Parts: sequence; C-alpha cells; structure tokens
Amino acid sequence: MTSERARPVWAPAAAGARAAVALALLALAPAASALEIWLAHTPECNSCELFERAAERRHYGEALHYSTGSGELVIPIQEVPKDELSASILRQFPDGTGPGDPDWRIKLTVLVVDDGHVLAAGNIASSADNRQLRHSYAVMFPPAAPPPDHPALTHHELYAPFFVSHWNLEYFVDVALDKRAPREAAALVDLASPDPWPAGPANVVLWGSAGTPLANALFISERIAEIRAQLDRLGLDETHFVTLYGNGPDVAGNDTSYIANGRTLFKEADLPADLPATGEALNRVLTGIREAPASRSLLIQVGHSGPAGSPLWGSGLTLAPADLAPFADESGARIVMVSGACNSGLFARAVQCGFFAAHPEVIATGCQLSPEALRTSDDYLRYFFRAATGVPERPPASLDAAHWYASTRLEDHQISYTTSDALIDEYFAQHPDNLPAELTVGEIREAGRGLPPAEAQALAALTANLPGTLPIPLTGYVALNHAAQDKLADARELSSAERNRITAM
Repeated sequence: MTSERARPVWAPAAAGARAAVALALLALAPAASALEIWLAHTPECNSCELFERAAERRHYGEALHYSTGSGELVIPIQEVPKDELSASILRQFPDGTGPGDPDWRIKLTVLVVDDGHVLAAGNIASSADNRQLRHSYAVMFPPAAPPPDHPALTHHELYAPFFVSHWNLEYFVDVALDKRAPREAAALVDLASPDPWPAGPANVVLWGSAGTPLANALFISERIAEIRAQLDRLGLDETHFVTLYGNGPDVAGNDTSYIANGRTLFKEADLPADLPATGEALNRVLTGIREAPASRSLLIQVGHSGPAGSPLWGSGLTLAPADLAPFADESGARIVMVSGACNSGLFARAVQCGFFAAHPEVIATGCQLSPEALRTSDDYLRYFFRAATGVPERPPASLDAAHWYASTRLEDHQISYTTSDALIDEYFAQHPDNLPAELTVGEIREAGRGLPPAEAQALAALTANLPGTLPIPLTGYVALNHAAQDKLADARELSSAERNRITAM
C-alpha cells in the first residue's frame, strides 16, 4: 500500500489539485500510474460476495485495466480491512460515506487512492444506476393461467443479477479523474415532476402499492373499490380523487393475482384507475399536491410495504420516508396518511399525521388472494373506513376515532401505529429511564382518565374483564408479534378467527 498523507481532497480548495492529478495521470504510461483501488470491508460485509461475482464477470483479477482513450492505466486492486484504515484516510471520505454511516460495516467501500490522497470513495452500490432496476416483461405481463414454472409465479431474484452485471470499478476511477460527477442516490419520487397532477385544495389519493402482478393480490383492488364507494357516500363533491393501480388505464394486461381452485391466476382488475402505480405516476401526484397552495390531502395506501419503504410498480426501487420529507418541512401542502401495509408505521414522521395498520417493525394482515378470504378479513383498512364513513350503529367518525375503532378489532397479535406513537417512541428512546417495565391495569385506567372519547372507549375495550391488579408489561410486543407471525406462515387465506386460534396455541 502507498504511504498516507492527510489531505481533505473533498474540500472546495482541493478541487483544482484533484483535477491536476487527474490530467497528469491520464498523460502517464501504464507503468507510471500511482493510482490504487482499495476494497475496504469488514467481516460483516453483505455485498462482498456479490462483488466477487461481478469482478469475476469483468475479469478484474489483481488490477483494473482502465482505458483512457489514448492508452490504458493498469490500476492495482487491493483488499483493505476497514479497521486498518488510518485517520488521515478516513478524514478524506465524502460526507455520509465513512464510519458515521449506520451501514458502514456491512457495505463494501471502494477507494481510489494516489499516494495517500483519496480521489474517490463510496459504496460499491453507487456504481450502478438503480433506476434501471426493472422487472422483466414476462413478470409484469403474465398470461391469465400461466404454467407453474412461469417467471410471473416464481418470485424471481431481481437484485442480485442486476448488481452482478452492473457493479463496476470503472465508475470510481471516472469520478477520481473528474470524468464524471459522483452519482446521486437513485429515486423515482423527487417531488419535482415536470408533469404534475392537477391537485385541488382537497385531495384523496388511493394508491395500490405493489411491485408486480403476483404481489398485486386481489385484496388490493377489492379494498380500493370498497374504500372509494364508502367515501363517495359522504358526498365529497369538492374533493379531487385519483387512483393509482397496476398498469393504469392506458396499458392493457393482467395486473392482478388471485386464487381459484388452489391455482394462482391473473386478470386485469375491474377498477377504474386514473394512473398506474409506478414511481413516475406517484411522483406526478405528490408533486401536484406539493405545488397546490395550502392543499389538504389524504393518502390511502392499500398494499405492501417493508422495513425500507413501499414498492413501486415494475421497479426495484421503493418509496421511502425520506422521499416525503419536503411535506414535513414546508408550511404549504399537508398530507394525512392512512395505510394498511406491513411496516407502514415507518412513514409516521414523514407526513403531518398518519394512521397505520402496523408498527414499523411488524407486518400487517391482509393481501388475501381468494374471494372467500377477503370476505372474512378483519384487516385494518376495512374497519378504519367503516368507522370513518359511518357504520350502521354509529355516524362517521374522526380519523383518530376510526383508528381506535379499527385497532380494537384487529387480530390479536397486531400492533397498529400512529404519528403520536412515533413521537412517544422517540421520547422514550431519548429518556429510557422514564419508561417503567410494567403498569397494572388499575394504573393504566387511572392514567387514562380524561382521554378523548375514542381513546377512552378503546382503553375500556382493551382492559375489559381484566383485574385491576394484573401487571401489563410496556415492552416486548414486537417480539410477540414476530412469534405469532411465525405460527401464521401458511395461514394467509384463513379467516381472522381461525388465525387468532392459531396464535393462541
């Protein structure tokens, strides 16, 4: 390895020096090049194996043969444990790419170094343009009755083959030699669409979040249609509605999966969608809402999400909470979000106010494939909008009351979530000593005096028939949820009553 001399090449004053180094290197013969590529890793690296496959595919060996147009640079490649990187090297990392990155230890970090000067550094993943992460035509446009080995049914691996074929070291040398700028993180939703949807002062967005027809279970289209019919009964004549689902209105194709006679089939949903559920379409809608002065919008998510975000139709990218950050930071447009998706609570602080079927670390019920299972589903969205739009025994409720109505009727292991819950979690994360290990039922009832009516009713329902002296732990419910989900691995199509019996065993 070359000697290390501290020099913060990413500071503005160093830009000219780095360009001079680049020009000098391009003029040198291969044998005279001082450049080295360091592959910095730890034993926990979760991308190193994929990179090894990419390196073999590109025949890197012990050096990168880099074409300069008029010649070739032969740049040695060395593996370097991250724990052995010196302070002078670490000081030269671009912001957000060094040890301060929460994922520092699991990422493979590539450095281009010249005699101790770090000319480029970054995660190997940045060498690929992830906007090209797209599902194949066969996956996105399945026949109505595909054979068992059809790609649309096989949950094919999208990411690993893409990374192996697209990750490369040439990108980092291009950055080091000022032949290109570092790539910004790929995002399909940037709230800057050139063709924004014409939002109004009040808007309702019905979004079917799924990546592929297989993931776009019958539940999603059925629940969207049900919610829209319920909202229509309220006579919201001045409200702008938009539905994003599957292929949208202009692209024919089977975009919905269902089960008949034990077989997975596909059809085109009988749903009047206005736009597809793609990232580009969602970007149009959210950009329009952001640009509508003082608009108020309800974003209803029906479908899927995961620990990192929600899927976008046909893409390997997701909508992440950070993509909605401008709504939280600005005083104009406001978004209230209601979601029945797994892990949906991760959006709790990304919008002004939100009501979610699931804590950020747990999955939700729903997404059934069979009509029979749909009829017996006790999912969050069904209960929420029954309450919000009025059920036979009561008038329309506030969104907060609708949340509590739904939460007290979910399957026993479920953990719903709100923006208020997120704020409370943040407080106790910062003040853990203020959170007792448990409270008795009597203490909980006493603490609940003066609650708003909806919360008071929920508290009464949840503690009914429990002795006042019974201790209730205040933590551990996520672990209990995960244990219950393990029991329900093969029970998606069962009724909620049957699923409750399984988790009670």
